[in-house]
Formats: sequence, C-alpha cells, structure tokens
Amino acid sequence: MITDKLINEIALEAGISRADAKHILQIITDTIIESIAHGEKVELDGFGSFFSKPLSAYAQEDKNTTNVNMNVLAFKQSNALSASINQTYK
Repeated sequence: MITDKLINEIALEAGISRADAKHILQIITDTIIESIAHGEKVELDGFGSFFSKPLSAYAQEDKNTTNVNMNVLAFKQSNALSASINQTYK
C-alpha cells in the first residue's frame, strides 16, 4: 500500500477529508521518527515495535562495514500481526 492509498483509507474510515487524513498521517509519522531518533521505542498495540539499534551488532557479521557508530531502524512485529500474516497466506 502506498501513502496515497493509506490516506484515502484513513479519510474514508474516519469520515474526514483527504487533507485532514494526510495531516494526521504526517503527525503520526513525524512523531514516530522523532521518538526513535531520541532513542525511544515506539509500540503500536497489535502491530509491533519500532526502535533503533547500534549498527555494531550487525557490523560484526559484515566485515565490509566501515562506519559502526551508527544506529539502524529495527521492527519487531506483534504476535497479532504475525498471526494475521500467517493466516492470510495459508
């Protein structure tokens, strides 16, 4: 699903304008990005958790990595999301 379709779904389900839906989605994504950038873990019930991890954990596996003083985005899906995905593809 692309951003435009997500905006349409939000507008339709919430009964709001596309402009309002776009604004709400922007607030949500900005808040998630800002929180992760400040080292916070973002947990969305029924979906999963976003957090940052030091690259050094991965750099040990990849000897070609030159800058190990970085963080990378990590995502851990919830049990509910995992079950939904696995049920969908059976």
